[in-house]
Order: sequence, then C-alpha cells, then structure tokens
Amino acid sequence: MRINFTRNAHISRLAAMALVAFSFFQLPVGAQSSRESNETIVPGATALVGLASGDMLRFTAFNPAKTESGRPNEPISLQLKLYDAHGDVIAESPQIEIPPGEFRSVDFNQDQLGGASAPGSRNQVRTFPLWGLRARGRLSVTTSLEIVQSSTGSSHLWFLTVEALP
Repeated sequence: MRINFTRNAHISRLAAMALVAFSFFQLPVGAQSSRESNETIVPGATALVGLASGDMLRFTAFNPAKTESGRPNEPISLQLKLYDAHGDVIAESPQIEIPPGEFRSVDFNQDQLGGASAPGSRNQVRTFPLWGLRARGRLSVTTSLEIVQSSTGSSHLWFLTVEALP
C-alpha cells in the first residue's frame, strides 16, 4: 500500500487556509434578552411640566401586589422618556423593574437635560412612560410626578394618576 504524502499535505494546507480565511469573517450575533418574550409594552399617560434651573423631575410608580382580579401580580418594567416642546426626545431613563408591592422612582435634573433652556427661564417637558407587562390581568399602577427644588429639597406634587394597564 502506497501513501501519497504530497497529496495529503496539499489537502492539509488547503484546509488550514480555509480555516484562517473563515476566522476573518464575523457572523452576526444577537444576544438573547433576559426579558421574557411575552412582555407587552404599553404606553402610559403623559404629563406636561415646566422645569426651572435647579429643579429635578421625579416620576414614581407603584406596582400593586395583586391584579384587579385578585391574582398575584408579576414584576413590571418602566422606561420614562422626556420630550421637549418640539417633540424631540431630550432624555430617557434606563428600563427599571418594579417588583409586586413595591415602588421605584426615576429622577431627571433640569440642568442635565438636552436642550436645556437659558438660565432663569423654564424648560417645558412632556413625560411619556412605557410599561413592560407580563401579567395577564388588568392592574392599576399608581404614579406621581413631582418637581423637587435642589436648593431646598422641597417638592411640589404636580400629577397623580392611577393607570389601568393594559
């Protein structure tokens, strides 16, 4: 039996070159979200507020422990977007998770907002919450919107609502 070493070496070189060539290409990779795929995004009620220099906008939401039908609730997520008077997004919060029976707050300092107004004037903003829901029953999420003065720490409650979701 005769072995053809030159032919096997040629095949080995071709395989090595193919392996090197494929290592230069990157395939598109999509990381899977840790969030369940059955989450529904629901837009919430908007509010209009004016922020003066040194003010902080605080949006607080409460996720009830039970749905309206009395079943135990699941965590919900919240992302808050702020729009200027022209309808452009000037800030958005990270998506936060609110466990059942708990509340979370999102804060925005007026001085850090994109498109901030001139000193001594007010910046008109519109809030737009996006709710991520996995619960099957309706639930009532209580929200509040307040303006906190950074210099004194005092706050004024501007907006209080109970949103029936979805």
